[in-house]
Amino acid sequence: MKIVVDENMPKVADLFGDIAQIHYVDGRTLTAEQVVDADALLVRSVTKVNQNLLRGSKVKFVGSATIGTDHVDTSYLQAKNIAFASAPGCNADAVADYVLSALSYLYEQKGVAWLNASIGIVGYGNVGSKVYGRLDKLGCQLKVHDPFKKITDKTLNQVAAKFVSIEEIMSCDIVILHTPLTKTGAHPTQGMISTDLLNKLSTGACIISAGRGGVIDEVALLARYKELDGDLSLVFDVWMNEPLIDLSIMDMVDIATPHIAGYSLQGREKGTWMIYQAFCQFFDIQPTVQVSDVLSHGVIESLALSKHTLVRNSKNKSQEKVTSVNDTLHLKIARACHAIYNVSRDDAAMRQQLQHSSNTESFDFLRKHYVERDEFATCKVIDNQDKKTFVAVGFSE
Repeated sequence: MKIVVDENMPKVADLFGDIAQIHYVDGRTLTAEQVVDADALLVRSVTKVNQNLLRGSKVKFVGSATIGTDHVDTSYLQAKNIAFASAPGCNADAVADYVLSALSYLYEQKGVAWLNASIGIVGYGNVGSKVYGRLDKLGCQLKVHDPFKKITDKTLNQVAAKFVSIEEIMSCDIVILHTPLTKTGAHPTQGMISTDLLNKLSTGACIISAGRGGVIDEVALLARYKELDGDLSLVFDVWMNEPLIDLSIMDMVDIATPHIAGYSLQGREKGTWMIYQAFCQFFDIQPTVQVSDVLSHGVIESLALSKHTLVRNSKNKSQEKVTSVNDTLHLKIARACHAIYNVSRDDAAMRQQLQHSSNTESFDFLRKHYVERDEFATCKVIDNQDKKTFVAVGFSE
């Protein structure tokens, strides 16, 4: 059996090495000729899977190790009796980590007191509900918009979210977007955050966009940004027309990253494992590898947080102390989050890379050569009076 696999999918050899011949390819430039004799195709979001790619091929199974499916023509696959599987929820924890890191950055750099702000979340799927669950445990003032969910939906995180209109969401202090990109149906999301909605943003408001590019009308956002004299806080991980992004939009945002919010090492490993499970089921193969066998352990094992000091205990047992300026909960959360993952690292890398090559080349280079990060949950918080708070943030106990 032959499978064609995006070269950036982790743990493929560990999972599929004993059951198939693996041929690695560049997912962005994959051609029909490369898949014509394959039995299965495993991709990520950079590959457009459609009739042009699969016409005349032997492919019987397509797996996308992603939560989104807008890059896959599922109607075509169904018409051709080609099985399809994705990995919903595989990187939900990673995206939630990204959001907490970004909020912490905004507090440290701009004084955005997010714990005390009104926060609106658009999209209550695997990711949105995960973010909601963490912020809810931290006592944040939350509202949700998702026309596909019921007002008392408790199926995902066992909490009854407060569902409101999209207009009410846009009046919040902080707006967090976790929607898929859809162009048809009862509630299409392409260009959903339009001029009318952006006009509801107040001075000093914040938007974190970590779902899919194209949900925000970037031209309208730029106009609103100018109307407010730049008094907005913006965190963008996804962009219109990726990988060819608008540099004028990048210049106005506080944090710019190349669609890597879900790029934790463990999240990507979980995505490959979920596709492996579906692959084995379709081809009637008995799985021999458990998810625990493929998940990497974190580099930092524990965080010991005292009143003024954060101590990082790494595997080589060395310690690093960071003195706090003050003892606010915002700052302690920021210190803990950034000990594992500081989103400003990826922002700096993206801005530097785009200075040296074209947008498309830079965007793909950053994703292909991303220095993977660990998830908060790989690290335990010990000996701290605020332990409950840090578990809510996403750390282990």
